[in-house]
Amino acid sequence: MKSFKFKNTGNSASINNDICVLLVGNNPIEMSIIYEKLHALKDKIKHIETAFSQEDMIRKINSIHPNCILLDDNIGLSPLKAIVNSINELSKEAISITLLKSNNYQELTSGVQEYLMKDGLDETRIYNSLRNALRFKKTQQFFRIKYYSGKRNIKRMFI
Repeated sequence: MKSFKFKNTGNSASINNDICVLLVGNNPIEMSIIYEKLHALKDKIKHIETAFSQEDMIRKINSIHPNCILLDDNIGLSPLKAIVNSINELSKEAISITLLKSNNYQELTSGVQEYLMKDGLDETRIYNSLRNALRFKKTQQFFRIKYYSGKRNIKRMFI
């Protein structure tokens, strides 16, 4: 029986040092509080940017290439769904989405890797959440690639 072997390429170091965050929201006061908490992690986070609209967000995704996006849920449900769908359709490298929630209602269920409550938010929770969401997104992307390549190989066997 053949088992899977994963080659250790030192991804843990690259995940820790190459976190680039895009903070998206429409409330500058709440975003400045979260920005200050992210700035306290400047030795662990490579770059932090903010965006206040969907167009600004897409422009900054194309220019700075973030791998983590923090979305504020005060934007509203329909703009939030549109933003999540537009991020997932960009087909960029693994971009993890973390939703900052004000209340504990489950409104958005697909396309988001992690949820964080704004109450009691501190630097370590933000960092652990970003790191876990990025790992989850990269694992999800790896399995998607392996699934489609395996599916293609099986089709070739029967043709």
